[in-house]
Amino acid sequence: MEVYTFVKSFQERINEFTEILSSRETIVPASRIKSEWSYHLELVIEPVGWQALWKIPRLTCQDLQIHYPTVVVVSAEHIDCSELTVFVKIIAVQDEIHLPEKYQVPLIELYPAKNQNNSTLDIIGTAECIEQLRFFYNHLWMPWDVDDDENFDWVLLHLETRLRLFFDIKRNNVNKETADIIRTLIKEAKDISDKISRLEADISDDDEETEDTKFLVDEGKTCQLMKLHLRMQQIKAEVNVLENPAMRDVLQRNPNSNTPNRQVKREESLDRKPEAFVVWRGGSLEDTIISLKKVDKFVTKDTFIKITADLQEALDASETNDKVFVTEGEHYISGAGGLEYGGTIKSIGNSINTIIHAKENVCCSSLFDFSGEEVVLDNVTVDLGELLVGILARKGIIRLRYCKIFASNHSVMKLGIVVLPNSKLIAENTIFVNLGTAVVAHADGEVTLKDCKFEKCTEGIQLQDESRIRLTNCCLSGFMEYGIRLETQKYLTSAEGKNGSVNLLEDVTEISLKGCTFENNIQGDVLLKPRTMAVIIPNNENPMEL
Repeated sequence: MEVYTFVKSFQERINEFTEILSSRETIVPASRIKSEWSYHLELVIEPVGWQALWKIPRLTCQDLQIHYPTVVVVSAEHIDCSELTVFVKIIAVQDEIHLPEKYQVPLIELYPAKNQNNSTLDIIGTAECIEQLRFFYNHLWMPWDVDDDENFDWVLLHLETRLRLFFDIKRNNVNKETADIIRTLIKEAKDISDKISRLEADISDDDEETEDTKFLVDEGKTCQLMKLHLRMQQIKAEVNVLENPAMRDVLQRNPNSNTPNRQVKREESLDRKPEAFVVWRGGSLEDTIISLKKVDKFVTKDTFIKITADLQEALDASETNDKVFVTEGEHYISGAGGLEYGGTIKSIGNSINTIIHAKENVCCSSLFDFSGEEVVLDNVTVDLGELLVGILARKGIIRLRYCKIFASNHSVMKLGIVVLPNSKLIAENTIFVNLGTAVVAHADGEVTLKDCKFEKCTEGIQLQDESRIRLTNCCLSGFMEYGIRLETQKYLTSAEGKNGSVNLLEDVTEISLKGCTFENNIQGDVLLKPRTMAVIIPNNENPMEL
């Protein structure tokens, strides 16, 4: 199904949004923005009878316990302009999933189809109106805007600066480091907003308990809510600075001004090339010596060694290609720090007892996010916890040896490792446990697995056309769905999918299987699934997305 897409210039965008939001020539505070959009929808959008693709968002997929991304075909039955939503009837699904026949959906999640059953509808106007709404709420509206001062004109204060920021990033007028900071902050703010909404709903439910229990309010939830609001205000202050072109220019001319602590930490070892950190929480002299002797096997004689009790502190102080050695225990982190672009994290103990978790209230999609060169994870356990992704490979090579990737709480949404285009995963003797999908490989991504196992996962490996996979002596058994799921247009001649044994992969040149075992997979060893939509949104229209 083909959908409408729109690519517009800065001037076109600002003219459109100014007309939509300020047509009555009055001050428009943040609290009135939604109402202005409602008026515009009533004038432009077709109220009923058009078909669209519904790209179900991540959190909705999580609630419905279905794979993300999932796309279904729907028909619009009623527009609620005041809420910017539409009641839809689901008319076609691709997978064997169970959804309510009718659903209330935010308009921005719909992509109207070019071919409609009713040719008299103004579907182009409807599609353009929805695209304008989606662009505005995805890229220009911030989660904290709803709390803005009523005395300020939102359009005058924010529209041009935020739109210019969007186009500056799109045109690469903002350097990568600053753009990454902006994207990360906005993504974190949106995640925090979702968490706040859910926590407030939970607390509201607690208030409805009986008289005997309502005094036992979970103080932990209240405290967590306060921390999230505080972090939101911190992000707001940072983004407000970065929205200002003059301030961005200052930061770009002084790229190291925001990392003084790391610079100081490195000064004492500037004359030494190799550097390593040992995460050691203390012990007897004998135990300390034993641990350092284990490290001695993996470093050169001139390596400069630093000891810290905290893994995140070691990661923050490290730089590309440093080594971090971790002793047994549970370690909590908020990101890869200086090893994002390359380096090694290795346990000098038992991998089962060396567990890396996300810190509480970390608002990101993945525990590790790697973006270049080569990263090695050796002999460690990665626990997704509440996060959706364990390891995200954006670029370069990720090597895993004797690791365990698992989710302590199972969900079909949980992804062990995601390999994006032009990145590579090489894993040996690694086990994937209790995940939704163990490994996801996008087009032009490459995956090599040797002697790997999967336990209690919904499915093993999901890949797309042009991704490459080599599996040697791997056991792909016991999945609730499929061992391998290939989303393809290349190897299917119709819109119908195929499932069955590994024989379905005989003509798939991008997949190599040697000595692999497929057993007891409930829905089948292999699924060839047609891709519902290869591209919905042009890549160059999403520079603000991580």
